Amino acid sequence: MVFLDVTNAIWLFVIIFMLHDFEEIISVEHWANNTKSKLNERNTWINQRIWSFWNVNSYSFAKRDVVIFMVMSIITVITIFNLHQTWSIPLYTSFLVFILFHNVLHILQTIMLRTYTPGLYTAILLVTPYSIFLLTLIN
Repeated sequence: MVFLDVTNAIWLFVIIFMLHDFEEIISVEHWANNTKSKLNERNTWINQRIWSFWNVNSYSFAKRDVVIFMVMSIITVITIFNLHQTWSIPLYTSFLVFILFHNVLHILQTIMLRTYTPGLYTAILLVTPYSIFLLTLIN
């Protein structure tokens, strides 16, 4: 049996979330090109709000993800180096709850747009299960 301690499990989450970001970066431009006409047919306010977020090229989207990676890395380092402090676990728990909310948004966007949205597969198959695993491990 493989043992995964809390510290390594927290570090591993950064890698898992980056796989999610890679799915978004790789698919966003192609998705935007293929989805625009579908969204114009169903011109609702919410579709246009979702479209305004996703209608970017891969380079622009990658810049957003760098910021997310930096924030995630800072929260991870602060948590790892302060695991013995009483405030570190609530900080990381809040971060994981935010990530779970982020994943729910992927699912809701897919339902509202009635099409795949970038990052959906890794949100469902990797990030959500691992976030739940981490929540149970640290609490």
